[in-house]
Amino acid sequence: MEELSGGRATVVGMAHSTTTALADDALAVLRDLTGRPDAAFHPGQFEAIEALVARHERALVVQRTGWGKSAVYFIAALLQRRAGSGPALIVSPLLALMRDQVAAAERAGVRAAAINSANVTEWKTIEQHLADDDVDVLFVSPERLVNPRFRAEQLPTLVERCGLLVIDEAHCISDWGHDFRPDYRRIRDLIAELPGGVPVLATTATANERVVADVAEQMAAGGHEVFTLRGALARKSLRLGVLELGTPARRLAWLAEHLDALPGSGIVYCLTVSAAEDAAALLAKAGHRVLPYTGRTDAAEREAAEEALKRNEVKALVATSALGMGFDKPDLGFVVHLGAPSSPVAYYQQVGRAGRATPSADVLLLPGVEDRDIWHWFATNAMPTQAKADAVLGAVGRGRQAPVGGRPRGPRRHPPGAAGVAAQGAGRRRRRRGRAGRLGRHRASVGLRRRTLRARGGGPGGRAGGDAVLPAAGQPGRRAG
Repeated sequence: MEELSGGRATVVGMAHSTTTALADDALAVLRDLTGRPDAAFHPGQFEAIEALVARHERALVVQRTGWGKSAVYFIAALLQRRAGSGPALIVSPLLALMRDQVAAAERAGVRAAAINSANVTEWKTIEQHLADDDVDVLFVSPERLVNPRFRAEQLPTLVERCGLLVIDEAHCISDWGHDFRPDYRRIRDLIAELPGGVPVLATTATANERVVADVAEQMAAGGHEVFTLRGALARKSLRLGVLELGTPARRLAWLAEHLDALPGSGIVYCLTVSAAEDAAALLAKAGHRVLPYTGRTDAAEREAAEEALKRNEVKALVATSALGMGFDKPDLGFVVHLGAPSSPVAYYQQVGRAGRATPSADVLLLPGVEDRDIWHWFATNAMPTQAKADAVLGAVGRGRQAPVGGRPRGPRRHPPGAAGVAAQGAGRRRRRRGRAGRLGRHRASVGLRRRTLRARGGGPGGRAGGDAVLPAAGQPGRRAG
């Protein structure tokens, strides 16, 4: 018994020594990345790193914005690289977010690259860097993972050598995976293909119990246990307030009068495209330096607007939910909502942009009487009704039995010779007239619907196809491809 007890003590001592050595190595990497000799881990950060590097577990980290989730995967990736593993593969949802993540990694001395639809001309160079083992972390979109060329030429080698798989903004698996971004649900297949011992990390700041359970289920592919680390989501730096002013005119008048009194520069969120454009125009007319930022804004103009806000060249961006996860300004001074988002999770995601590196930031909600109608419009237009779905399926079923135009299948019989040619030509002309008539009626119907929406104000600010307010993270500005 004494020998057995001594053996256990030796094992415990070795485990403690290993943990201490890993803690020292991780802290040294943290201080190198931050350039601060006094840097220390936030509560929970080292525990997540230890789960990935020492135990090669699958970990789900749900922590507030600004907690340092990216530090966890950068440090874990570098420690895995030192142990001889290949690059970390990081699945990221948006082009703008990837751009910021690569820039942050490079500032910290991490060799990072991204493969997406915006840098096709760089793919060959990046592929060569991967072949030369000169990349520590590679960012890709979920759509890229299922791209046939990428799956055939790059993914097998990446999976074989992968030192760490990271799913960033993992709430998108639940919030977008079922319809808007179906390839998020296919990440489960990638996880199942990983060799044994490859750690997996999923990170998010926006996840309720339903989302946590769904993401954990996807990560458990293959029968693995999932280690969940969840912290408090409260942010002491944020001062939240609600001001009931009623009509849009009164809200805009108040904001025009008080915008300059808000600290620093910030974001004014609106629920629709036209509301954002109208508010930006009114605030600019009142003498404020603001820019609109919506799903209709050109990509180059969006990037220029983001940079203007980061350099404090404007007081605010007046935005829809298009300005979301891809934007990071640590000293953002305020977030104002002209209209309430459709859920507390969406609200938390947007106010989380403020006060990341400032002692305090102001967050103000100006709800409107029309908010519920706007939520309802987006919710009812996001998915077809049962009747519409049945009608489409019925039309598809009938289409298998008859060609376009409604004629039954079978050989066409025309009189021989010149009469047959004439009959065929007449048939073609009738079909063209029929198609033209249907197209004309369709265009007229669309035009009538648009005019009706503008008249009723029931669409997104009178415009069909505005930025959708999704249940959690909101409609992205531009998804990664």
